[in-house]
Amino acid sequence: MASFVDHCHERAADVWHAYRHHPWIEAMAAGRLPVEKFVSFQVNDAPYIVDLHRSLAFGVAKAPGTPWAKAAATVIDDVWVHNEIDTKRVLLADLGYTEELRIGRDAYIPAREAYANHLVRTALEGDIGQIASALLPCAMFTQVIGARFRGMQIAGPPAYQKWADIYVQRAVHRMAEAHAEVMETESARTDEAGREHMYLCYLRSLQHQVDVFDAAWELDIAWPGERR
Repeated sequence: MASFVDHCHERAADVWHAYRHHPWIEAMAAGRLPVEKFVSFQVNDAPYIVDLHRSLAFGVAKAPGTPWAKAAATVIDDVWVHNEIDTKRVLLADLGYTEELRIGRDAYIPAREAYANHLVRTALEGDIGQIASALLPCAMFTQVIGARFRGMQIAGPPAYQKWADIYVQRAVHRMAEAHAEVMETESARTDEAGREHMYLCYLRSLQHQVDVFDAAWELDIAWPGERR
């Protein structure tokens, strides 16, 4: 019998494929990703990281003392504070990007703000099953980036390789596993309507992942009426 997570993956197979094989990712794998598109992703990911970890923190408050909360607390500390934000600054500096990373609502591009709003609202209003479901697609960078590029020599600037290597770390893998474990547990506890709500939280995050890669690939980062 398929797990609930497998069922979600199967129902959203088209979106999952669009995420996992996005042109941005395929270009990086082929050694043809333009630097400006890599930079766009990293710069516009920075404010999102704050709200991603804000969502994790809300989840910790709703499920204290659980294995999920322990994994989330490790990610908030070890991955965010000591790796992701600081690593982005270093990677971008290596590529000649000298502007300070902007953090906060004013820094958001449309696709990133939509994704962040979905995560934070789910974390505020939802239960731990819905929160884990919404957060799983982002945590699946362990497969989309980590597993895809593990052991591969990525052509292009060294910054590409350094970024991909973030997603082979144990703390990141444990968070993805913890989301999936919570989804299985909570899907068994709830009714069909509850499972459908969890699936929709997952599906929307999956589509948001595609949208943020679209924005980086197409360099579609301006708000209507904004001049760049």
